[in-house]
Amino acid sequence: MIHELLFNLWNNPGNTVVTDDSDWRHLFELPQFLHPGEESLLQLIMQIGMDYHRITTFTNQVLYPNSSEQAEGHNGVSAQSGFYLKAFCNGVQEVLEDYRKEIISLEGRFLDYPQLSLTYILGSINKYKVLFSELKSMIYRIRLENLQGCLLMSGLHKYTICGIDQIKTAADRVIKSVNVVFYQHLRNWIIYGDLLDPFNEFFICDGQVSDENFLYPEQLALSSLPVSSKRKIRNPPPVRKFYINWDLVPSFISEDSAESILFMGRIVWIIRNQPKNDEYAADLQTKFRKDIWEGKDREYCYKIQALCEKSFNAINFRMVIEECRTKLTKTLWSIMLKEGNLVQHLHLIREYFALGRGELFQQFLAVADANLKDIEQDSLMAHLNTLFHDTARKIYGENDKNYLRFELSSSATELLKTRLWHSLQLNFQIEWPLHIFFHPEVMIFYNRFFCFLLRLKKTQINLFNLWSNHTFSKQKISSGVWALRHNLMFLVNNLQYYMQVNVVETHFSILLKAVKRAGEFEDIIKIHHEFVTNLLVKSFVLEPEESQNSTIKHRLYQLPALQHNVPSKVYNVIIKLLELCDEFCATASTWNAELTEPELQELRSLEKRAEIAIETLLLVLYTLHKKVSGGHLLQLLFHLDFNRYFSKNKADLNLSAAFNMY
Repeated sequence: MIHELLFNLWNNPGNTVVTDDSDWRHLFELPQFLHPGEESLLQLIMQIGMDYHRITTFTNQVLYPNSSEQAEGHNGVSAQSGFYLKAFCNGVQEVLEDYRKEIISLEGRFLDYPQLSLTYILGSINKYKVLFSELKSMIYRIRLENLQGCLLMSGLHKYTICGIDQIKTAADRVIKSVNVVFYQHLRNWIIYGDLLDPFNEFFICDGQVSDENFLYPEQLALSSLPVSSKRKIRNPPPVRKFYINWDLVPSFISEDSAESILFMGRIVWIIRNQPKNDEYAADLQTKFRKDIWEGKDREYCYKIQALCEKSFNAINFRMVIEECRTKLTKTLWSIMLKEGNLVQHLHLIREYFALGRGELFQQFLAVADANLKDIEQDSLMAHLNTLFHDTARKIYGENDKNYLRFELSSSATELLKTRLWHSLQLNFQIEWPLHIFFHPEVMIFYNRFFCFLLRLKKTQINLFNLWSNHTFSKQKISSGVWALRHNLMFLVNNLQYYMQVNVVETHFSILLKAVKRAGEFEDIIKIHHEFVTNLLVKSFVLEPEESQNSTIKHRLYQLPALQHNVPSKVYNVIIKLLELCDEFCATASTWNAELTEPELQELRSLEKRAEIAIETLLLVLYTLHKKVSGGHLLQLLFHLDFNRYFSKNKADLNLSAAFNMY
């Protein structure tokens, strides 16, 4: 009976499927004279043996599914179990090896001493009772919750802190086996930008499509756009969509670490997939890929792989991840500055989106006014782009062809000539890898700023043309018309000066200095976002975001802290003032020297509206300054009401306190 007992402790006779309610008595014949106490001992021994068989049944179904009678698995175990579950089972089999050695040892002792008692056998294997119970608990949870992939790591992690040395040691051995798979996935992703994950077990997922955050509307739905709004300049290369499956992130890996891991792999993928313009260059790229790690990729591989030798240590893990991240982000920063010509792109942003090339836009607006009057709506944008490029060619000749990287479009669904300057935008041909820096959402912000400055410039030109007509006219101009035009020009000129000097030039200078001091990709993202935020907030085009939803900084796709469609009160007043200026220019240009009574009434109405608009603008600036203490508000207030130009004759417009503080 002892030999038969040891055989059943080692082997599951006939590969019988063992369940929790299986009866152990059928495994061998019990002598009729067996004492009830011995039967109890035998039952305790067989319970341990059956626990062992239940565990090995599960592991065999996972590791050798084809040999099982049920190809689809048993009790929720799929034939396609994945690498992590197989690694878990390999680890469990390794833990069970001590039990097998114990049974072999008992068999040897029984051959030497046939009088071996049941008590001795129970005493030898009873130490595995708690261990098997915990292993069954792990398996039960895997079956119940269908744990796969990285989720297994979360389920196993708690067993390393149970306080029982035997359980902790076993858990460490199982986790070490699972760690091999996890850190192979991690290494391939971070070092090479590859996801070798056929069972979708890793928490980084490949979307198998282009990331919509880096696609322009023309790339998302090219066929649905009107012909006049399609881009003729080359679109930036697509960025592959990778994302985090938060349900698979192990509980002991922080959100920041998970975001950092996603961020690093995406950087490597982008650098390794640099687009080439011809087949020869593409062949060279395949043969000689860019050395992202400067020959130290094996060193970083070993550092990541070394983490799997022990149980998870949060400090060591973060240190290795941060070391890899620092290396990658510095590499990307260097590529952006040297190969991507980031500084040159920033200068082009200033010169075109911020109207730094005033002579170009001054001439372009004048030419457009003279040539678009008889153009049909359908061909308006094509003619506008032709005029824009022709104007630039005449000004800059062959020495500077950067204007060819820009194309005009309109955000309006129905383009009306009267609203053309309210919706005009610039498309900018951005070179790799700066397409991840100047992504579509950021360019939307730049276009909001461009549209506002162009609108302001157009109004300034309209007032200047009216002044020119009045100055060189042989007719005497009404003093009321002259005074109103002078006040509006004074206001618009100072508003224009504030935008170009206090907003654009000041913050662009700060941006360039900060970019040159930066050492990492995340640094220049932060610096650039602060620049964009300052442009839009201090020009009053948009309101700042009051609170950030996320503090995670290791993200490839990030947005400046701006509210998309929330212009400030100052912006709304300025737009109404510009509309009033345009209305005045259009009306006054038709007046003769002697105004008729209806024209005088219209002039008085315009004067009254201008007075209200100017007073409203000054009061809004002053009121907001007292609430938010914005220095830029006082700067604009100082420019607009220079030497008390508007407020000195207004007793109820007391801005003295503001000017004393300025």
